[in-house]
Amino acid sequence: MSDPGHGVADLCGANATSKPPDDDLSDADLAAEYGYYAELSSAKDSREFKKKISDAVERLGFSEFTFVRLNGAEDSGELITVAREFIDAYYNAGLYEYDLGMLYAKNNVRPIFRSTISEYASTTPFDFGHKHCMREIDELNRSFGYYDFYNIPAKANNGDGLVLFSVTQRGLLPIDFKRKVRECYLDLELLCEAIDFVSTHKFADELIGEEKRQARSISINPRPLHVLDMLANNDMNITQVADALGINVVTANRHLQAARRAFGVKTNHAAIRQAILNKLIVYK
Repeated sequence: MSDPGHGVADLCGANATSKPPDDDLSDADLAAEYGYYAELSSAKDSREFKKKISDAVERLGFSEFTFVRLNGAEDSGELITVAREFIDAYYNAGLYEYDLGMLYAKNNVRPIFRSTISEYASTTPFDFGHKHCMREIDELNRSFGYYDFYNIPAKANNGDGLVLFSVTQRGLLPIDFKRKVRECYLDLELLCEAIDFVSTHKFADELIGEEKRQARSISINPRPLHVLDMLANNDMNITQVADALGINVVTANRHLQAARRAFGVKTNHAAIRQAILNKLIVYK
């Protein structure tokens, strides 16, 4: 019998989404993108950071979230608002090892609904350990009023494996939950990227741990900060920055406008200063 993990790795289909290129982002999307970075990076400590994430999730219409790092280490629980009793029951029952949702997240970087993975497990003709485990997990989910989750795996900003951002709405049936997600899936992806970046650069000691200090030196620079970073660290005008980044001048200026609004300032210089102070970019 083939390893079920190979099958679940292909469970993208219509549930998977991908972020459009810069030129296709609306002004509202750009504003949201910069807004998440500005809002989250303004947190003074990890507790306030978690609260700001929770507020953003609730504004999008969801009740709870989970953000974990899938690098083999157990999660600290710092960035989780899902019921603690649910998390404890999940781990105490040993469900993590056979959870196809986690297996998928460790091998993919495309979003998927939890119900899609559960459906795959229930319809497979083979009766394997993962299938039995998925039934147990579904029963546990329902007992806490969690009927579906939207899972967003992504490459970790520090280059150390993957991260997983998951949201849910307690008491909401899967068909209604999917409708809600499709109304804001791009915002959720943008929020995931911002959470990872800010936690890595501003709250790493609290949320990642001392042993990951070496990995943190590997950084994937998120695209909303490209323009600000290029202006801060190079003797270039906006046309030269646009050429260097492979975007047109109109798009580059839209980025700057969105950054100014997100930081609540009037000039590009002030936006750059705020980005440096909040550790979003580094002046070299």
